Amino acid sequence: MPQTTQHFLIYVLLLWTTILTIIQVSFIILFYTSGHHGPPPAEDKRLLGKMLTFKAITDNKVVKWISVSQDSSLISDILTIKKDGYYFLTLQVTLSSAVSEELDQKVNLTWVYDGYTKVLLQGVINRNTRSTGLLGKVEELSAGGTLKVNFSKPTTNIDNNEYLTHLDVIYMLKH
Repeated sequence: MPQTTQHFLIYVLLLWTTILTIIQVSFIILFYTSGHHGPPPAEDKRLLGKMLTFKAITDNKVVKWISVSQDSSLISDILTIKKDGYYFLTLQVTLSSAVSEELDQKVNLTWVYDGYTKVLLQGVINRNTRSTGLLGKVEELSAGGTLKVNFSKPTTNIDNNEYLTHLDVIYMLKH
């Protein structure tokens, strides 16, 4: 049979473990239920991604690409890249009518940077659809280079509808 001093120590230990358990439970509850009470986190001002669409217009027998969004912070009006990053490029060219000498032509999208030229996308105008179909590719591009759309034969017969002839660019930040 325990002595009275042992009874006292057992009660003190039981009281101590009960207090510690209550404190732990209250901290866990406060940790999971309390909101963030400090200042809001600073917004990340970097450009993480962006989408641009360019439509083709024929001006003085020259095909020009005009931005639909009027935003030139990423790519200028002459298709010059302004930010390093990964670019998902898609191109589709459609002719407005089936002119036989224009149907066999190739269309390509090239990257020109410091005198270096690289073909990124290339397609042939299909005789039945009068279109290249959708051409697409992801490339890592540097600021200062220029994208150019080239035709194997001169043409002014391009369908200017944005849904048929367009150059689309999706920019992704390079880490």
